Amino acid sequence: MKDLYEKALQAHGEMLKLHINTKTKDNLFHKASEEFYETLFEVAHKIWEKHVDLWWKLSDDSVEDMRINAGEIITDLKKEIEDYKRNNEVTLWTEDLLWTLASDLEDIEWTSKSFI
Repeated sequence: MKDLYEKALQAHGEMLKLHINTKTKDNLFHKASEEFYETLFEVAHKIWEKHVDLWWKLSDDSVEDMRINAGEIITDLKKEIEDYKRNNEVTLWTEDLLWTLASDLEDIEWTSKSFI
């Protein structure tokens, strides 16, 4: 199952790149490929959840460790976005995007911390 999951997740990542790369080049394919990458993610998700349903483990981490890790993943990405904005000369549009993304992450950061 792990091999299937990894292949499905890789397929999702590759399709997502194709989807994004066609945004300004092929509008028809860009719109259709949204369904492709979403379906590939769902396939990967369902494979891994079935793996767990069959009493296999993804890791030996405790639930508490996983809750902490979830918060750290979100906090680390938010920090990377904020640092990118501070350390790079960006357009006003890019600055707005970065702050919007940081704000979105801050919303879920506090939710994730409530589980600790």
